[in-house]
Amino acid sequence: MQNALKKVESQAESFIQKHQKQRDEWNTKVVENRSRRDQINGQKRELYDEIERQRTVRDKENARAREAKVKRKAANEEYFSLREQLFGPEENNKKRGKQGDSPDFIKRKMSNLEMDHMTGKISDSKFSDQMKSLSRKLKDLEQANDVKSASGNNAELERLHEIREAAHKEVIESAEAAQSAHDLMGKLREETKRMNDEHELSHRAFIAAKREADKQHQYYVVAMRCAYSARHLMKSIQDRADGIQPSKADATPQNVDLMSALMSGQSLSTEQLMAMQRKE
Repeated sequence: MQNALKKVESQAESFIQKHQKQRDEWNTKVVENRSRRDQINGQKRELYDEIERQRTVRDKENARAREAKVKRKAANEEYFSLREQLFGPEENNKKRGKQGDSPDFIKRKMSNLEMDHMTGKISDSKFSDQMKSLSRKLKDLEQANDVKSASGNNAELERLHEIREAAHKEVIESAEAAQSAHDLMGKLREETKRMNDEHELSHRAFIAAKREADKQHQYYVVAMRCAYSARHLMKSIQDRADGIQPSKADATPQNVDLMSALMSGQSLSTEQLMAMQRKE
């Protein structure tokens, strides 16, 4: 009987060491995957905050572009109205020309071309050729329309011209800034999708590691129980052989309490675990 119990105790001790080691290894993986998951969560929050900042920039620049368009329209109307008063409808119509021949139309076309190039819709060579052609055309139109007059009202005409040019520049700048913010928002959204996938993988790995660590802990607890029971039985047999009658008063309440705590899933200190494994 004693030999059989010693064999049980020895096997139980082997299982204790085995499952304790595996449990600790899985617990390490639990911590690693939980840390990785929480780190990704923090990065995602930062990305979401940046998306909201870029949304604010985009909306602000779009509003600025709308206001600048209103200023540009008003300045254009005043400018062409004054030109017509100074030079007559024929000169003003020449200045306006066909829509495809007006300086404003060419400038808008150049701005659209720049935006297409920035977003990768056209190649570098195609962009360069078209931009050179438009630049030459704009230069020719501006030279052809550079009508000078000795009238004192030319100062007012020049002032209106500067206002409409400044408004046009503001429209282009704000539109480009809004588009840039919008594009960045798209890239950030793509990054959050990728990080969502990473987060899901880390979370699944955390759950799997936690489940495996819990399983190894249960094996460890059972092995501890077996070793403890085998030692207890051997002590009882030895006590009987020595003429010592076992009683409830002779029990070891400390070890009983520790085993109950262990079986209920509570964490024990190293000192407590060593106390349970002592053969005395």
